[in-house]
Amino acid sequence: MTPARGPRFFPFILTGAVLGFLLGAGIAASGRFEDTDSVLLQQGQYSPSAGIGYVGLLGAALFAILAALVALALDWWARRS
Repeated sequence: MTPARGPRFFPFILTGAVLGFLLGAGIAASGRFEDTDSVLLQQGQYSPSAGIGYVGLLGAALFAILAALVALALDWWARRS
């Protein structure tokens, strides 16, 4: 009987980060959650590309953490069997 092979963590985390960035950047670019009545928007402190970058990085961090948790769960499950 061969031992179960666990997942490789780096590809999981990297894939999660890329997907999270794309999702966050897409949400920011769509402008769906943009507050047009905000005073900060009228002052022009953030450019649209900065907003895409910030929300994209936030999405990348959250999805990387989520992917790491999924990889840990799969590793635990593979070792349990």
